[in-house]
Formats: sequence, C-alpha cells, structure tokens
Amino acid sequence: MKKLDKFITRIYEFDKHFFNYNEISNDMWIDLIHDAKKFFKVFFDLENNDSTKQQRTIKIPQIQWDFTECKFNCELFSAGGDWEVPIYYFRCKVVDGYAFKGRTKFTKSFFIFIPGKEDGNYHLVRSSDGENWRAPNNNDYKDGIDPERKDRDCWKSLEKFLKELVDLEIKKVKKENEKR
Repeated sequence: MKKLDKFITRIYEFDKHFFNYNEISNDMWIDLIHDAKKFFKVFFDLENNDSTKQQRTIKIPQIQWDFTECKFNCELFSAGGDWEVPIYYFRCKVVDGYAFKGRTKFTKSFFIFIPGKEDGNYHLVRSSDGENWRAPNNNDYKDGIDPERKDRDCWKSLEKFLKELVDLEIKKVKKENEKR
C-alpha cells in the first residue's frame, strides 16, 4: 500500500519547471535575430547578447482603424562577440494595432529591428563582399576616433521603421479593400 501511495503522490505533484519557458523564448528570439541579420544585411556574433535595460512603448498614430494608434513594446539590446565592438538591435512586439509583416520576419507579433550604419550603428563596417555590414573587430577599432553607436539615434530609426510598417499595412488593407 505504501508503494501505491508513493506512486499516487508522484502523479499529483506538479512540476512548475516541467517546461522551461525562458529557453523557449530565447530560442524564438535567436531565430528571429538570425532572420533579421539576413534581412537587414548586418552581421554580428551573439556571444555577448544583453539588454541595455532600455524599454519603451512606442505609439504610432493612425486613422485607418477604430483605434487611434498602434503600440509596440520595444527593448534595446547590445550584441557582439568578444572580438567585436557590439552593435545595437531591438526586440519588438506589436501590442495594439497592425504592422506590415512582409517587411521583416515576424513570429506572431514579435520581430527584430537592426539599425543600419546611417541609423545609429555608425561604427558598422562593410563586409568583404561589399554588400553587407558587420560589427567591427576590436583590433581595428579606435575608441574616440572611429564612429560610435548612438542609442538615441537607434531609437529614432526604430520609430521611423515602425511608422513605415504601420503605413505599409494601411496601404495593403486599402489595396485589398479596393479589390472587393
């Protein structure tokens, strides 16, 4: 009988760590980052991939739908290998409203934005192929002389990008409505 009681107790014990949701979340973000690096043609390592602890809800006004603005939760991250000068990128989520999903890879309402050379990651250098950008190598970068990344400019470029996504979604909806 004691063996049966022990077995029944095990059945009813709940393991709240049975699934590791942090691991699932990290896997989702890593997949989105890899897709975004290809889309934005900016390459960097993820060995050091940390939040800057800067988070904002960005609101993009619009008049297409019943609500007045689209809302995005965004967090600024810094990433790069030990040998690289880190770059900035954003993890974003559509909280309210709509955004064009053909412009970058989305997973449900989550996506990545990587500012380019002119958009705040001023220190990016051309890859050997001449078409892509990469984080500069620490050995080739001179602090105070070479351009530095600017978080404020990255935030401005993100807001511009989000407005573009909302405007593209509105155009898409209008075009679909015209076809009806």
